[in-house]
Amino acid sequence: MEFEIGSWVMYSATGICRILSREKKCFDGVHETEYYKLEPLREGTHSVYYIPVLTAASKLRPLMDAPQVHDLIQHIQDLPCRWCADRNARKELFHQILRQDDPEQLLTMVKSLHTQQEARSRAGKKLSSSDEAALHSAEQILNEEFALALHMQPGEIPLLVQQALHTTSRAES
Repeated sequence: MEFEIGSWVMYSATGICRILSREKKCFDGVHETEYYKLEPLREGTHSVYYIPVLTAASKLRPLMDAPQVHDLIQHIQDLPCRWCADRNARKELFHQILRQDDPEQLLTMVKSLHTQQEARSRAGKKLSSSDEAALHSAEQILNEEFALALHMQPGEIPLLVQQALHTTSRAES
């Protein structure tokens, strides 16, 4: 898969990055290899990353576009709630989902955590700190990608997701 210079991509290890250029580099002093030079979207990050062109397809993916994001949010009610009662197994499941970089799985995780958060709140309880951290991580990834696709600010995305979740909750009642 070829990526265009100037395009935005999801780099699984870092998040959203812009492809700045395609350059030949010799990092080992022996072999010259062609790389994509990436700049992270997150403010305060002054790093650049070099991803070998030959292996880029396994580490980079194109960002979703606006119709894909709208479709995913509109179909949040079709996503299953996945909850594992065992805290350690749940922590591992969420860790795997965060590593996989699959927006649908991330949104499923967010839906599941919000559903659990509401149930625990009705019982006067909160999510565990590890569940809160997992929720924050998943939301941050989704908010950045959805915001870029929809030409919005990341802080505006949770309202869209919450509205879809509450529509789901009312429809299921």
